[in-house]
Amino acid sequence: MAILLLYPVAVLVVWVTVWVYWWRNPKCNGVLPPGSMGLPLIGESLQYFSAQPLEGIPPFIAKRMARYGPIFRTSIVGQRVVMSTDEEVNHYIFQQEGKIFQAWYTESALRIAGEQGLLAHAGNSHKYLRDLVLNVVGPQHLKKELLHEMDIITRKHLSLWAASHEVDIKIATETVSSFGKFDRFSVP
Repeated sequence: MAILLLYPVAVLVVWVTVWVYWWRNPKCNGVLPPGSMGLPLIGESLQYFSAQPLEGIPPFIAKRMARYGPIFRTSIVGQRVVMSTDEEVNHYIFQQEGKIFQAWYTESALRIAGEQGLLAHAGNSHKYLRDLVLNVVGPQHLKKELLHEMDIITRKHLSLWAASHEVDIKIATETVSSFGKFDRFSVP
C-alpha cells in the first residue's frame, strides 16, 4: 500500500522539478538574451520590489548586469520580460516603438494610471498624448513660460522683502510658493 502511494508522489515531485527547471531556463535558440526566470508565477518579483537605495543602480539590476550583461531576461509580476541597460539598444527601441517594439506595462501600473491614462495607449496615440503632455510640462515650455513667470514672482517678493524691516522666512516661502499656483488653471 505504501509503495502505491509513493509512486504518485514521486511522479509529482519529478514533474514539479522539471516544470520549475523549464520555467527558470526556457529554450531560446539564441533569440532571447541570457537570464533567469526565478520561481514559477512570481518570478523575480520579490527581489525586484525589495527595498532599494535611492542613488545608483538598483542591486537587482546591478547583479543581473554583472552576471548576464547589459541585456537580460527575467520574470516580474508573472510576465516574462527582457530588460536593457544598454544606452544604444534603448535608443533604438524608443525609435522603433510602435513599429518593431510595443510598449508594455503591468496590469497594476495600468490600474494606477487609469483606463484612459497615457500608459494605456500604444503606438501613434501614445506618441500623440506624450507630445501633448510634453508641450505643457516639457523643458521647452518650462523655459518659455514658467521660468519667466517664476522670475516675475520672485522679483516682486524680493522687492517687498527689501522694503520691510523683518521677514519671517516660513511665511515668506509659503507665500511665494502658493502665489500664482492656480492663476493659469482657474475656472471663471
